[in-house]
Amino acid sequence: MTRVIPFAALSLFAASCISPLPARATENCSEAALPRAATEVLKTKYPSWRPKSVSDLGTDDEQLWLKAHNKQCPGIAVGHFERADTSAYAILLVPRANPLSGYKLIVLTAPRNGEGFTSRVLDHSEGQSYSGMAISALPPGKYSDFEHTKAMRVKLDSIQLEWIEKAAVLFYWAGGRYRKLQTSD
Repeated sequence: MTRVIPFAALSLFAASCISPLPARATENCSEAALPRAATEVLKTKYPSWRPKSVSDLGTDDEQLWLKAHNKQCPGIAVGHFERADTSAYAILLVPRANPLSGYKLIVLTAPRNGEGFTSRVLDHSEGQSYSGMAISALPPGKYSDFEHTKAMRVKLDSIQLEWIEKAAVLFYWAGGRYRKLQTSD
C-alpha cells in the first residue's frame, strides 16, 4: 500500500531538516555599522577603500566564514585592542574598484579626550590579494606561534588576520604598540 503524504506536511518536514544559512553579514560590513567619527576618518583618509564584506569572499571561504562567525563581518572587528576602557575598530579595507587588488588592515581608536579617531595601519599589500582574507577579534588569553616555540599571555583583545584555511597572524597591543605573532601557517 502506498502512503500519500500531503505536500504541506512534506514541506514542513523538509524545512525542519534543513538548517538555514546564517543571515548575511552585509549590514554589519557597511560603514554605517561604525560610529560616525570613524566613518569620517575612512572617508577622509581612505576614500577609495571600503570594509571587506562577505560577498568579497570566494564561495568556499564564504561558507566557512559564515559557519564559524555567523553574522560577523569579515572586514570589521570591534574590541578593546589598546585600552580596556575604550572600544576600537579593526577594519580590513579593500579597494572599492577591485577588492582583490590589495588590502589595508587598520585600527581606529578614540583618543582619551573623545574627539575623533586616530588611525593606524597594521598591515597592507598593494596588488593581487587572496579573496579568503578576514579579520576577527579574539579575547585576552594565552596564544602561541604556529611552531609552538613562542607563547604569550595577551591582556587585551587582539586582532586576528586570517587567510581562511591557509594562515593567521595575531596583532596585539603591548609596550605601547602593536606587535604580531603568526599563529598558523
